Amino acid sequence: MSETTLLDIQSDYIFKRVFGIEKNKELLISLINSILKGNPHVTNLEIRNSEISKIFKNNLTIHLDIKAEINPQEFVDIEIQVRDTGEIIERAVQYLAEMLTVNCRKLTEEEMKAGRKQTYKYPKVIGIWIMGENVTDREDAVNEACLAFPPTERDEYQIIIDKLRIFFVELQKFHPKHVDRKNMLDVWMSFLKNPLNDEIQSVPEVQKALDTLKEISADENEREIYMLRQHTEFGYISEKNVAVEKAHKSGIEKGKAEGEKIGIEKGKAEERAKADAERMKMIKNMIETGLSVEQVSKISGLHIDEIKKLTNLNS
Repeated sequence: MSETTLLDIQSDYIFKRVFGIEKNKELLISLINSILKGNPHVTNLEIRNSEISKIFKNNLTIHLDIKAEINPQEFVDIEIQVRDTGEIIERAVQYLAEMLTVNCRKLTEEEMKAGRKQTYKYPKVIGIWIMGENVTDREDAVNEACLAFPPTERDEYQIIIDKLRIFFVELQKFHPKHVDRKNMLDVWMSFLKNPLNDEIQSVPEVQKALDTLKEISADENEREIYMLRQHTEFGYISEKNVAVEKAHKSGIEKGKAEGEKIGIEKGKAEERAKADAERMKMIKNMIETGLSVEQVSKISGLHIDEIKKLTNLNS
C-alpha cells in the first residue's frame, strides 16, 4: 500500500466513502459527537443517503453530503468543502431550512379531517460544515450558530430556539502542538488534515478510517471516480475564473469613468493570483494521485508543456 498515494480525505467524495457508509457508522457517530460535545450525545443513527453510485447527473456532480437521523425528531447534515466558494454561510442556512421542511411532522388523518392546514411540530436539525478554508472571523476552529437574541443593555444573550443549529469547523484554525488522543475532536481534525499523522495512528477509530481510505485509494475504479470529481471541481474553478474576469472587465470600465482604475487592477491581480494558486494545487493533486501529464492535459484542457512548467516536471 505504501506505493499507492492516499486520495484526499477532504474531497467530498472520499469523505463520504469513509464516513458515510454503513460499516463505518461508528466512525460517523464518533465524528459527530466530537463536534456536538454531548448536545446531544449520539448513541446510534441511521444514514439516510449512503447511496453514492450516481456521482454524476447530466455531466454534473450531485450533492455529496451525509444525511443522518439521530432519532425520529433530530437530524444532521454533514458537508465537507475544500474551499470557500463565497456563499457557504448562505448555503448552510438554505440546506438547514430544506432539511427542516423535509423532516417536519406530517398532519395526521384526524388533523386533516378537522380542517387543520399546517403543523408547527418541526424536528431539530443540525448542519455541520467542515471547511478547508476559513469562512468566519472567529478565532476558534469550531463555532456554533443558532437563532438568538443579541445582548442589549437590559437583556443578556438568549437562544430563541434550539431546533436550528449550524456548526462551522475550520481546519485551518486547528494547529495544536501536540494532539490529545483522548480528545476525539483533536483526533478527527488531525486525521482530516493529515490521515498519516503519527500522533493518532494508535487510536482504533483512526486505524479503521485509515484502512478504509487505503482500500479506496488502491481501487482503480475509485481513483477514476475521484479524478472525475476533481475534474468537475477544476471546471468549476475555470468557470468561476471566467466570471471573475467578466466582472473585472465591467469594473474596469466603471472604474475608468470613476477614476478608480488602480484599485480595480489591484483587485483583479489578487483574484488572478488566487485562481492560479487553485489551478496549480488541483494539477499537482492530479499528478500526485498517479495520473500522467497526458491524462492531466486531457482533463484540465491545459497544454502538456504548461502542466510541466506549473509542476516543475522535466521533459
